[in-house]
Amino acid sequence: MAAMAEAAAPKAGYETDMASRENVYLLTYSFNQDFSCFVCGTTAGFRVFTLQDSKEGSGIAERLRREPCPKSSVMHVAMLYKSSIFAMVNQTFEPSGEPSQGCRNKVQIWEERKQKVVAELRCRNEVKGVCLHRDIIVMVCEYVIYVYTSGDVKVILHLDTGSNKLGLCALATGSDPWLLCCPAQNKGAIRIQVGQDAQATHVFQAHQSGLAALALNASGSLVATASETGTVMKVFRTADGEALYRLRRSTRPASISSLAFRPDDCYLAVASSSVTVHIFKLDNATATEVDEKTDKENSLASSPALEPAPDPQWPSPLTALQTLQSKAAEAVRGLTPQYLADLRSFGQFRLPDMDGGTPAVDTRSKQATIAGPILAFHKTEPRLYILHYNGFLYECSFQPDFDPKATQECSFISATTWFATRPDFKVSKPITELRTEPGGEGDDAADEWQLL
Repeated sequence: MAAMAEAAAPKAGYETDMASRENVYLLTYSFNQDFSCFVCGTTAGFRVFTLQDSKEGSGIAERLRREPCPKSSVMHVAMLYKSSIFAMVNQTFEPSGEPSQGCRNKVQIWEERKQKVVAELRCRNEVKGVCLHRDIIVMVCEYVIYVYTSGDVKVILHLDTGSNKLGLCALATGSDPWLLCCPAQNKGAIRIQVGQDAQATHVFQAHQSGLAALALNASGSLVATASETGTVMKVFRTADGEALYRLRRSTRPASISSLAFRPDDCYLAVASSSVTVHIFKLDNATATEVDEKTDKENSLASSPALEPAPDPQWPSPLTALQTLQSKAAEAVRGLTPQYLADLRSFGQFRLPDMDGGTPAVDTRSKQATIAGPILAFHKTEPRLYILHYNGFLYECSFQPDFDPKATQECSFISATTWFATRPDFKVSKPITELRTEPGGEGDDAADEWQLL
């Protein structure tokens, strides 16, 4: 909305010294392992925010702003729970303004309490991402992933991957031993790495096209994937690679920016370049009902006959008719579009303050790795956080007892401006009332009629 756009955008009337300073732009952001905090990398350093839960909603507090050098940008950053340990990839610049050679080929481990870099991991290639676990540090490059011990910072594994320009890698926060998921060498395939044990490692095909997003649940038993097309997400069991769910977001392609499991593993949230965030209910009973209904409709002749079984050498007219019906049903199943059996979203939330499907405010730098909003579920309540690069943190709620065969519109709770480009910006109070308007271009809600 216009009022929200004004809250995030720079305003006129700044003091002279503030106006002369350079604006600060977003480069990357991510939640910590238990979704109690999030950290963002900026063109001036990095900032850390905490989520403060209450029954009425959540507040945001900025806990740390480390922006010591105006000529140093943090391209990638990860934090370890609520500790003072951060892993980051910095982009430094020469006095001429040109990027320094090789600065993005290393990961620096920053300890805030000591106010210094305590370790540095180097490689020959540009680092595309970094992940932290209590036991390991993971450095992601385009074609290889390096795994280091977190104690003495020694490399213990290097995993070959296919092209991984997005730096995809996921760690299970509650798995013992540690469990890692990353793209495999074949396009659309993923690798599950369980500790250093090579026998516990396996690869399976998730999609035909390249991967766009990965997410593990806390225990590491489930992995959610999305392809570059962005229309269908899948959930697999990590132990054997068995596909458990196919989740259809839309018939329209989109860039998936975030997948998030709820702590109880009953829901999966999906964010993309679209204006709509989707919540899927991972309900085995619902999935079974869909399959049984499809099988019943397409194979009516599969049930046993009420009459005695005839001589198999001389089939009765009824048996011959059943055979023809069965073959016809198989042909129908072969022609039926696969998306008819996919699970539809259980809840949807349309992001406010969007103009024709794009945000009214964009705080990203031109070098940003941010593709879209990222998501996190509340630990206990049926609520979802949506961290957006327009500078807002949205919070919405859904009804767990809603009809699983229908789609509910999630309720808006609040929107808090957590970031703006002006260097002296401070977190504002949350907005709890919001006018709603009909959806415009780019709304996924228009997809339903296209399936008829």
